[in-house]
Amino acid sequence: MKNEKNEQAVSPVIATILMVAITVVLAGVLYVWANNLASEGTDTSASTLNTYTAEDAADDASAAGEGADTLLKLQMTGKDDLAWAFVKVTLSVGDNVYTCSVAAGDDCSISQQAGDNDNAWEPGEYIFLSEGTEEICSASGCAVDISVTNNGNTVAGDGAAVVN
Repeated sequence: MKNEKNEQAVSPVIATILMVAITVVLAGVLYVWANNLASEGTDTSASTLNTYTAEDAADDASAAGEGADTLLKLQMTGKDDLAWAFVKVTLSVGDNVYTCSVAAGDDCSISQQAGDNDNAWEPGEYIFLSEGTEEICSASGCAVDISVTNNGNTVAGDGAAVVN
């Protein structure tokens, strides 16, 4: 009696090709996954990935003593609400630096438009920066540098605008 085993298997060449193909596919998946993590930002020291855009408000700059001008319109995009308790907005014109806040009595006042939460700057929401206790821009073509920080970390954005 002869006991023959019928052994059928994948040839060594095909097995090697399959292992290489699986390795290449796994390497590609890991590369895409790592690239997505890097592009979304893995820096845990940043407080937000939000950004803002700034443009001149429709109000014209007027001479000193002629009332408070609405200077700039800012819109935020991103995922996080930025609580006003942790947000600091400053404007600088030349060597002068002005602090803006939602509370009355600062150099510059912040008013919110189209948001649901009065205690935070929400994604998609517009804010307007107006002169408060100080005359910030008294002439057309006033160049204003903008700084927005959240919890001490800079929020990315335009950074400058011209008030007409």
